[in-house]
Amino acid sequence: MNGRIATFDNKKGEGRLQGDDGHIYWFNRDCIAREEESDLLMMDVEVSFETGEIEVKNRRSGQMEKRQAAIEVKVLNPESLEDLNVYYAEPPTFLYEKEDLVEGFDVLDRGIFALSRSERTEEKARQRITREVMEFGANALVSYKVDVKLKNAFGFGFNIYTATGVPVVLGCRDDNGDFRRSELQNRLDQTKIRKAHDILVNTRIGKMVVKGLAALLLLIFALGFFLTGGI
Repeated sequence: MNGRIATFDNKKGEGRLQGDDGHIYWFNRDCIAREEESDLLMMDVEVSFETGEIEVKNRRSGQMEKRQAAIEVKVLNPESLEDLNVYYAEPPTFLYEKEDLVEGFDVLDRGIFALSRSERTEEKARQRITREVMEFGANALVSYKVDVKLKNAFGFGFNIYTATGVPVVLGCRDDNGDFRRSELQNRLDQTKIRKAHDILVNTRIGKMVVKGLAALLLLIFALGFFLTGGI
């Protein structure tokens, strides 16, 4: 069967293609019949493929699972792409996508960690994380979600909104685009992303330590009160 690549994640090495039958098929680099064609995988590239079942690792559960996919994927007319200067256009606005792959875009660079920021309103949480990841070079967040938790302080309850997502650089193939593919493939500042992630982790650990110490002090106080007969 023939088809066309709809989106490809350059960092993860996986994507989706649309077959001539109209169906969307998932694939990754392990599905490529000729290893030398891996660098040619990008939006709108025409391919031939078979359908079959492969075993992949579920990133959330860590378990291996079987998945229907496009296999034995071969690029049609690879010689026409080898010397092609590929240009990309960025999304017109910053994007927030629940999915890991974004239809109509290649993921040209991906942050090594997901980041999150919390605020009293969903809009402020989204604005805060957006400002930060844009400074790192991102133009979108994928696997984006917002969690809400009720907090209590001094007898009053209020919601805390936590926006979480993976910073990425998305690009749409466009002969009139402003960026070469190579310019977007390593645009993210991974050092700053790692630092932001480490600060987040250390903050969480610090809060857990404080809560643990508070619980320990409460237990010591309760034991002392009991042993002294409540005096």
